[in-house]
Amino acid sequence: MDSVHTLEKASNIKTNNTQNMSTATLSILIVEDDLSFALELDMLVREIGYNVVGRIDNSAEALETILTESPDMILMDIDIKGKLTGIEIAEKIKHLDIPVLFITSFAQETYYNQAKKTNFIGYLVKPINKYSLRSSLEMAMRSISNNKSDITANDNIESQKGAIEETETFPLKEYLFFKKKGVFQKVKIDEILYLEANDDYCLIHTADGNFIASQRLSQMETILKSYSFMRIHRSYLVNLRGISSIDTSDSVVFLNEKQIPYSRSNRDALLEQINMIK
Repeated sequence: MDSVHTLEKASNIKTNNTQNMSTATLSILIVEDDLSFALELDMLVREIGYNVVGRIDNSAEALETILTESPDMILMDIDIKGKLTGIEIAEKIKHLDIPVLFITSFAQETYYNQAKKTNFIGYLVKPINKYSLRSSLEMAMRSISNNKSDITANDNIESQKGAIEETETFPLKEYLFFKKKGVFQKVKIDEILYLEANDDYCLIHTADGNFIASQRLSQMETILKSYSFMRIHRSYLVNLRGISSIDTSDSVVFLNEKQIPYSRSNRDALLEQINMIK
């Protein structure tokens, strides 16, 4: 009898049927050999608002699918069909930095400790419900999105350095996840055009849409410091790669036709980053 599995093809992976947006919702692979429970997980994940890249019931296909499809996250049963356990699969793909949420019937300390040695983001014991799954996924995405950056402008240099080094180890470190209409959406950092201060929040602007972050602009500046972002004004942090032109007479830069002012105090530092041919 053929092994029971469903693999949805690329047309349903990280896409919107009408747009190729970099802010596609999270894609999740389900590795579970109990068909009824796999279907229940599939339904719950879709109901929460995320994409299901596929359902796999054995270790060989799971490993192949992970390597070829590169899902954003994996819901992994520990005891599955095949030569490898779910934990052993997670150990083999640790170098890919894909977060793994284990969902299992094993409530033993031994399995929990083994799971923690992988790209572990959680351990749920069956049976589970929509709300326990949703809260686990949201907490995982919040930790990735925030990069544990509870850093204020008054923090000393050493604490900021430590926070930056910590973010280097996070899965999906080339992306940020912003919550929009109850769903965490993945945004590639390089495709953020600029960030705008808004009291205790800041607005994130991309070519495909806007998001609100619950961090101050100074906190986002710390997160993005190792990328090509620069604070050119007290209210604006811009992606230098997104600048299309600079008007030095009016002290403004243009990003995707949006005009952003730069302060006089930041002028020299900004122009040093630009290869200006006169």
